[in-house]
Amino acid sequence: MSPDDPTSAPRWQDDPPALWRTGAGLCLFAVLYSVLIGLWFVAATPPLARLLPGPQALSLLMLYSFATALLALALVMWLLHGRGPGTVAGAPGLLLRQALRVALYVLPVIAVVALVPLPEAFTPSRNLETGRWLSLLPLALLGVAIQIAAEEFLFRGYLQSRLQARFRHRGLWIGLPALLFGVLHFDLSAGDNAPWFVLYATLFGLAAGDLTARAGTLGPALALHFLNNAIALTLLSFPDELGGLALFHLPLSSDDPALLQMIPIELASTGVLWLAGRVALGR
Repeated sequence: MSPDDPTSAPRWQDDPPALWRTGAGLCLFAVLYSVLIGLWFVAATPPLARLLPGPQALSLLMLYSFATALLALALVMWLLHGRGPGTVAGAPGLLLRQALRVALYVLPVIAVVALVPLPEAFTPSRNLETGRWLSLLPLALLGVAIQIAAEEFLFRGYLQSRLQARFRHRGLWIGLPALLFGVLHFDLSAGDNAPWFVLYATLFGLAAGDLTARAGTLGPALALHFLNNAIALTLLSFPDELGGLALFHLPLSSDDPALLQMIPIELASTGVLWLAGRVALGR
């Protein structure tokens, strides 16, 4: 990755990157990912089911399945572009420093947002006993790290950097990956709430894309994404396939109309977290 200037985007062998090759990369990724994730569920489901109760096993199974996305992307990078996936992440030392700095700025904001009182209909219920939750927390956080790394390397590392090196307009090389990221979060089970989840994911993608462009590494986006998902999946979650590792559960499902009253808060929180990341980077 490289900073805001499109002319300084990562160099590709097909410079300027050909759109057909980018499309071919995404198609190849989709094929490889479909095969690998199928193999993952076949191989990993029985042993996890024997080790853990159903909801917890399912959540770990889902989170760790994103490792297949990382592997599929690595294969695309090697086969189609002759380079490793780490080449789109930025300098490791700078990435780590920026990630830690952004985390230090974002964490207090998350703590303040967490103090916002929830409507009575959102009063959470305990899902796991504290000791059990703590014993599973390292595995859960590792799973979250794998999940967000797969998404950031694909959308901001690969796709955004390819488009950045091809187009000068920020709306294209930040907006298109963010829009695709949002659309892929469409969930039929969310009913009428599904478009709002797409909007939220798209806004988050725009924030992560902007931070990546300004930083020149994936560090800030990885930090922001990790903290956001860690809270949503290990502390307070929906009682669904990804919520088995959470300490508390919300007393409603993703298609509940009551969630609409929380949408403005979620969108505003994303904007505030993005601003905190901007302040952390000083850009």
